Amino acid sequence: MKIKRENMKDYYSFSSITELSLFLGVDRETLHHRAKLRGIDLNGTYSEEDLAALKPDKDSALKQLNTESEAEVEILRMKIKMLESELGYKDEQLNDRKAHIDTLKNTLTKAEENLEKTQTSVDQQQHLQLATLQQLDKVTSRVQRIEMEDQQKSHWWQLGRKKKQDND
Repeated sequence: MKIKRENMKDYYSFSSITELSLFLGVDRETLHHRAKLRGIDLNGTYSEEDLAALKPDKDSALKQLNTESEAEVEILRMKIKMLESELGYKDEQLNDRKAHIDTLKNTLTKAEENLEKTQTSVDQQQHLQLATLQQLDKVTSRVQRIEMEDQQKSHWWQLGRKKKQDND
């Protein structure tokens, strides 16, 4: 790059478009596009105004960065809303499952109470059955004793009749 001064104005000379693009920090395609938009002839010699017009606009780059950042923030907000919605759905599912567990616990408690009542009733029935069997055994023993006594009496009576018949 060479600098010339004419009429109190500085002019900058570049040996190639590549050298100019490196100086400005833009690629060649962008340089051609900007020159065409701003009506600047890429002839190798440029004024300060030409170079300023061809340089990247820091404000537009910042605006573009802000726009991209805002878009990313909006995407993140949408993702947060989706996740909050999913979380709400999961909370509902969790509450439903807790209610189901509570219902099952109540059912289990009632079943345990019924089992206890049934067990008590079975125990009472077994005691009654045992008492009944004991009474039946007593009655059977009495009946057997009475029958034996009757047999003995009948045997004595028969012996007594036989003796009478034998004596006659």
